[in-house]
Amino acid sequence: MCRKAAFVVLSRLLLTAILACSATLSHAQGPIGDREVVRLEFDSYTPPTMYDLARERRHLWAPQRIWGDLSLPRRSDKVPAMVIMHGSGGIEANSQMWVGALNNIGVAAFVVSSFEPRGITSTVTNQTLLSPAANLMDGLQALQLLADDPRIDASRIGVMGFSRGGEVAFRSAIEPLRHAVIKTDLQFALHIPLYSGCNQIYWSRQLTGAPILNLLGAADDYTGVAGCERLAELYEQAGANIRTIQYPGAYHSFDASYALTYLPKAPTTIPCGVVRWDIEPWTIHAEISGATLAPEALPEFYKHCTRYGVHVGRNAAATTQARRDVLAFVQQVFFGAH
Repeated sequence: MCRKAAFVVLSRLLLTAILACSATLSHAQGPIGDREVVRLEFDSYTPPTMYDLARERRHLWAPQRIWGDLSLPRRSDKVPAMVIMHGSGGIEANSQMWVGALNNIGVAAFVVSSFEPRGITSTVTNQTLLSPAANLMDGLQALQLLADDPRIDASRIGVMGFSRGGEVAFRSAIEPLRHAVIKTDLQFALHIPLYSGCNQIYWSRQLTGAPILNLLGAADDYTGVAGCERLAELYEQAGANIRTIQYPGAYHSFDASYALTYLPKAPTTIPCGVVRWDIEPWTIHAEISGATLAPEALPEFYKHCTRYGVHVGRNAAATTQARRDVLAFVQQVFFGAH
């Protein structure tokens, strides 16, 4: 028994050492209420386009150090976890509401910062400051980081994201994009996009098969509803288990801590309709016209249909119901609750 106990201790020490090689503990923020919060750093990359990510051109990019805050519920055994990806405004106060709600049901939450390590504050008025491929790379690298953490159950790691982060929640379920970053069978166990950007779709019928909860504000005039309904339709036709919920009267960022606000300089491509990038042949289709576009034609295409001025901000009723819907979904997938 003494040898067995020593072996267990040694195994745990080795596992901890392996984890330390891939992630650095920047600082421990200590207990907050009944949860422990630590900051973890990990290596990611900044692919300039989704094509570069899908074609695995990692050798062309320098590693990019990224960090995130991991909030752990007080548990003695391995816990499920949620990777949380922020939107165009960066990490906002709404993330802490979700962290607390998840911790309360026994789920760890890892809030990834894609902007601050790269010197970016916001992409609200200029989405070209960072390619969405970089956000997806960060999210998948965060999945690998948590799967290697001895405190986390690698079979129960989900992803949720807001707006730009919602794109990560959708796209990480697409097998060619997942496998371009992660070479094992490791995948997210569930996906929760909230008011995702869906007007540029990167598409393949090869999906991971994990369930998806797609949450939308019915009055969203930033990313809109039609594109996400179209994307959900594609996922469903490909065999995905996906549920879409619209919250009446809710605008973009309906779970934000700030009141409804008008952003006159924020661009929206809703009038452009859905532009679909089919990954395997890498062809681009403007669904509103049926035309096939060359990549170099996209700036001119968007120049004529992009408009400016959107609403963002809190809808209390939508926030309350979304919290219920998310927690019920997470409990069902992670704990088998009905």
